[in-house]
Amino acid sequence: MARSSLHALCLVALCAHAAGSAAADDWTGPYAGLFAGYGRGDARATEPYDANFGFFYNFTGDRYSFDANGAIAGVAAGYNWRRETLITGIEGELGYLGLKGSAVDPNGTASGTPDTTTTFKSDAYGALHLRLGIVTGGALLYVKGGVTALNARASTIDPCIAPPASCGTSTLSMHGSKTMVGWSLGGGVEWALGPRWTAKLDYTYFDFGNIRAAGTVGPTASSEFYTQSIGVTVHAVKAGVNYRW
Repeated sequence: MARSSLHALCLVALCAHAAGSAAADDWTGPYAGLFAGYGRGDARATEPYDANFGFFYNFTGDRYSFDANGAIAGVAAGYNWRRETLITGIEGELGYLGLKGSAVDPNGTASGTPDTTTTFKSDAYGALHLRLGIVTGGALLYVKGGVTALNARASTIDPCIAPPASCGTSTLSMHGSKTMVGWSLGGGVEWALGPRWTAKLDYTYFDFGNIRAAGTVGPTASSEFYTQSIGVTVHAVKAGVNYRW
């Protein structure tokens, strides 16, 4: 009798384990979760240009770049469809991407007036991706791509302080704010922690397109109107957890 009871208990435990493993491997259905990580950004600025007079503010048309880095965190939700080992799905994410960076315009430095500073900042962002993956054991390897948007602000200021500047008391003041829209591409791995929970490690490359800053020189020189374009790309690494229904 004792041996029969032991066999029965082992059979129940084995069935429960098999059911849990099957549930863990069944990636079909909706899920939602949280993530956090870090983004390394590159901001590429054009030299401020006055189309009315046809010249650049610091005399050359050379582009310049600077780092704009920050934390990334938010929520994600999606749905998976499975066919044998192939997974297709759609996933949206919404969160905070706190990029921040600034640089002194090297064109101004080269001309002897190193006091023109360009700044870029961002906060809220969102993305919508299509995913394609392969299930291997208790893990899902996937690639993804889609559209993305970023709320951002940019400015270029030259206080014209002499020395070293030689532009008198005029001030270049350029500003811009925009919801930048671009594309993103990436991939990662997601591990089943049990019937409902998964953990993931994800890499995403974002190209948010360009933001425009514009403004005048001096309080009354409205005809001296300058514009500038700043393009932003980001490499982001995120870790997260998801709960599946």
